[in-house]
Amino acid sequence: MSLSPVAAETVLQQPEAYQQRLVDWIRSGENGYFHPQVQWKRLGGTGSYAMHTTVDLSKGTPLLVVPRSHIIDSYKIHNDCVTIARMLDEYKRGDDSFFAPYISYLFDDTVGGTGTGLVPGSWSEEGEDLLELILGNENGEGLVPRDFSQPSVFDKCNHNFRATLAEEELEDEDLIQQTEDAYFFHLSRSWADKMVPVLDMYNHRNGKSFNVESTIVHNDDDVTAFAIRDIKAGEQLQNSYNECMDYDCDFGEMKYSYPTTSIFNDYGFLEFYPRRWPLNPTNQEMIAEVDEDLETGEKSFQWISDTPLETDIEFISNQLSRLRSIEVQVRRGVAKHKTSDAGEPHNNIPHEADSLLEIFEGYIEVLEMALEHKNDPVGVTNAQFRDDLHMARQRRAEVGGEL
Repeated sequence: MSLSPVAAETVLQQPEAYQQRLVDWIRSGENGYFHPQVQWKRLGGTGSYAMHTTVDLSKGTPLLVVPRSHIIDSYKIHNDCVTIARMLDEYKRGDDSFFAPYISYLFDDTVGGTGTGLVPGSWSEEGEDLLELILGNENGEGLVPRDFSQPSVFDKCNHNFRATLAEEELEDEDLIQQTEDAYFFHLSRSWADKMVPVLDMYNHRNGKSFNVESTIVHNDDDVTAFAIRDIKAGEQLQNSYNECMDYDCDFGEMKYSYPTTSIFNDYGFLEFYPRRWPLNPTNQEMIAEVDEDLETGEKSFQWISDTPLETDIEFISNQLSRLRSIEVQVRRGVAKHKTSDAGEPHNNIPHEADSLLEIFEGYIEVLEMALEHKNDPVGVTNAQFRDDLHMARQRRAEVGGEL
């Protein structure tokens, strides 16, 4: 893969200062690279930022090279808590930190970039109550995720994590919250124990929109993101959080075993189509997939791995009836929540409200379609998945090196 020349007259400037700072920082490293014709743009003109190409890109084109020196990890200890501690130490160093462009993007809400309170396990109590209502898990028999809570960083990394002395516990409330925030940033952005700046800023998308892959993160080399297909000017650059060809996705094995609901739980958003829903309490291999034609908007449905049993159909029908019966309550509750002063400063109430409606409407859609297609044959068998995965790995190796 050859890198495009970065001539000054062809290099696009980024719309926000924190984005330009990140790009300049990446380029300043040995072998560091950010494609000169890639630019962040707001989705829909006013939404969140996403990376887009402004020129046609051919399959295999390098888009980003993150120098190994720019990756925050646990020094080959393979311990998430060490990485989280490093993030906090670098944040404490402020602008003196080598990682300041990335760390400020994560932690400083005054510079733009990411935010806190996105993952359901970090939502306000009011938001969690509404999600529980939608999922209907009072008896542990409702929709997934049946447990969307996340352990505290102090459960994962020990009660004395970040305390001055081993026999103490952290008592400063601001530092406690900052530590919890770092844990959730790590949970939703890391490759195991590694935080890879800018690579973690590509949005997730499967299906035909999936157009970016990266070389293996878990070795000593720089990490290169590249086009896995031809990409047209104006397209958003999107990778996959469950079909990636790295250890974290088990080299594509997680395509159907890490479904839409798991992505919602761990990343805090309902993915765009295709969406893959586990709808049954008895046979977790059965997945209901809803996809959308990118040009016409027409929806399609297929069963993955297996078709539903009678008990599954009964479960699907009962859940649809339950959601229909609480629809007014949910919509009123979400509208009230969105304009409320619920939660703490680290909560993101508008995001909670939008996500609640998305998961509610997404479940209504798939449950209705599942009943309409209950007698359809399997769309993708396990054998077909193995064949497709073999071909995907071959295509990946052609443009991104050995797996």
